[in-house]
Amino acid sequence: MTQPSDSTATPDMAVTMNASRRRLFRSVAGGTGVLLSVQAKTALGGGTCLSPSRILSGNTSPRTGNGTTCSGGLSPGYWVQPQHFGAWTAAGATPPTFSPAIQECATGQNGLVLSAIANSGTTFQSVFGNDLVPNSGVTVLRPVSLWAIISEPNSFQGPGQLARHLACAWLNAKYFQGASALYPLTPAQVKDMWVQITTTQAYCPANTTCKTPWTAAQVQSYIEGMYDTNAPVPNYCKAP
Repeated sequence: MTQPSDSTATPDMAVTMNASRRRLFRSVAGGTGVLLSVQAKTALGGGTCLSPSRILSGNTSPRTGNGTTCSGGLSPGYWVQPQHFGAWTAAGATPPTFSPAIQECATGQNGLVLSAIANSGTTFQSVFGNDLVPNSGVTVLRPVSLWAIISEPNSFQGPGQLARHLACAWLNAKYFQGASALYPLTPAQVKDMWVQITTTQAYCPANTTCKTPWTAAQVQSYIEGMYDTNAPVPNYCKAP
């Protein structure tokens, strides 16, 4: 699969590399002294993607095998843009529809985006098993759209930022499944991250012995640190 480009204006502009994906995870395995560079290998070259189980077990071998290129995935700023909704379809997900239509605006959203969602498309609940509760004064369809969580994570109670990046991770896991671009997590593993963090406040991959499981902040940092593309989430307003 050819990796899509990322831009706040047009999908045809060149991808921008997120420097944070080169973030070093020191001792993230918990007392093992492991120093790992969690970075994605893309068509632009460099690095490998490590699955959480390999990091936490101290195994520095990448998830991908010979002849397979790893993708660190697309950022929230990519997935929210309507011109990229074709990528949702390719990932087996359904983007929302809006009434009235939305457009980019110069300043804050003021709840206009969420209240303009006419059909939620794929919901957070359908993927992760439970719905997020909107903050007081926030108008949004229930169950909440996966897109709404990615667009405005702070409009919801609970770990909204973690939910945002796990939502992107799930889309990335569904989208990047080919040998030319393979995401280091499966959709099932992304779901398991949410379940473990929200029930036990810690994450340890299946069939892995974790001396110190990851916190929610470490899970979020792992996903953010791999993004191959990085675009800010635009401000949206109702179209006139």
